[in-house]
Amino acid sequence: MIKAANRPRVVFDCNVLLQAAASDNGPSAKALRLLEEGRIDVYLSRAVLKELRNVMQYPSVRAKLPSLNDKLIEQFINRLLFRGVLVHKVPHVFDLPRAKQDEPYIDLASAAKADYLVSRDNDLLFLATDHSLIAKQFRRRFHSLHVLNPVAFLAALETPRSA
Repeated sequence: MIKAANRPRVVFDCNVLLQAAASDNGPSAKALRLLEEGRIDVYLSRAVLKELRNVMQYPSVRAKLPSLNDKLIEQFINRLLFRGVLVHKVPHVFDLPRAKQDEPYIDLASAAKADYLVSRDNDLLFLATDHSLIAKQFRRRFHSLHVLNPVAFLAALETPRSA
């Protein structure tokens, strides 16, 4: 599949993907449907897929989201792999001391030259607006990467981009 240069390049974090898999309703599922509509390109890495598989197997997640069964999980991940772009080499490029587990998403966004990192994780969202040194360093280094929650991401895509 040839990727269109004008489509936004997007990385979804695990919690957004989990919400999209668990329910067809809501902003996470709506955001992911943009991939199937050919309106965005979604980038994945082995680390992201591994975390997603692991989280979907947690007993607490399975109890909270009983619709998640092994068949649905495999179908969801296969759909992601079919439509998304798997980035094989993702070098570590940014340290996030307050949430080391979120570094793979930043690294993937950098490797993919993503326009958006979509998350509900406050440890990632703070990077967009916080006044801490680490958040300022992040914005200076990744000035074209927008870290947004799914609702804000959908709104941003509805707003025409300035040329």
